[in-house]
Amino acid sequence: MTPARTLVGLGTVVLALMTAVQVAFGAAPPLRFAAVPARVPQGGHVQVTVAVRPASARCSLGVRYANGAHQAGVGAATAVGGKATWAWDVPVGAAVGRAVVTVHCAGAGTKTHPLLVVGAEAPVKVDVVKSGFSIRPRIYGGTDVSYGVLLQNRSSTEDALSLNVLVNFVLPNAKLIGSASSSVTAIGAGQTYALGGSLSFDGAAPVDRLEVVVIVGKHAKHTLHVPPTDNLYLEPSSYDAGYLGAVDGELVNDLPSMILQSAQLSAVVLDANGNIVGGATGYAFSPLPPSTRELFKLQQAVTAIPVTKAASAIVSVTPTYVQPT
Repeated sequence: MTPARTLVGLGTVVLALMTAVQVAFGAAPPLRFAAVPARVPQGGHVQVTVAVRPASARCSLGVRYANGAHQAGVGAATAVGGKATWAWDVPVGAAVGRAVVTVHCAGAGTKTHPLLVVGAEAPVKVDVVKSGFSIRPRIYGGTDVSYGVLLQNRSSTEDALSLNVLVNFVLPNAKLIGSASSSVTAIGAGQTYALGGSLSFDGAAPVDRLEVVVIVGKHAKHTLHVPPTDNLYLEPSSYDAGYLGAVDGELVNDLPSMILQSAQLSAVVLDANGNIVGGATGYAFSPLPPSTRELFKLQQAVTAIPVTKAASAIVSVTPTYVQPT
């Protein structure tokens, strides 16, 4: 082969390689959807991410539902490292059917993606299993009422989240004499939550029954882990003879790789027949590494419960976990 032919051959190879590289780079468009769900229920949460070049492009997103309505609360975003992300909650009343997500990025063009909106999932049902209370007139006037409510999450797959529990105190004539509202962070799928509390009255409180209203704010697939308690003990008051002083027990961190930073605890107290006679609340603030435990004393809300009526307790835990450093 002559030198001239050799040079021509090499040039052809180089040109072919350059063309291949250009084709390879061209295979990745300047704007594409990196993460987007195919479907979402009414009231569900959506997160959309696009990959874009230039890496810091200014982008906007719009959502048009099947009836022509547009999603509020989404708009412009600046890409970081070639990614831009939006998140929003689909309205509960959003039209069922094919919605269209449209993204436009400066210098990269416009892309659309279908999003199927389906009917809202069945709400998670939390039932009141039982409730009860104890009434104690104070020596110098007024009345304290300790109460307890057992709540059951009937779903086997969904955690109930952001609950509000309203407890009404009902007189024999069906009128209300008082109300107490409590927030419950979560009740795990298929789990029972023991809600305890107390309410004080300036005068007499001839409460006949409790009326309980439960509102579930959100729900999600079951992930909730509740640390166990052990060695529960009903401690009589050391200064108030005849009445309960605390619900004691041990809180155990059974997760092998997380620190139990703190916990909110709530309890119901039962008599020998399993009837609720009141409740208790308290906190545990000592961080617990894996496989450790601490003593807790729930002293709030118990002072109206006679020791003679207190036979056992059910304790529920709302934990806060952190990663070890």
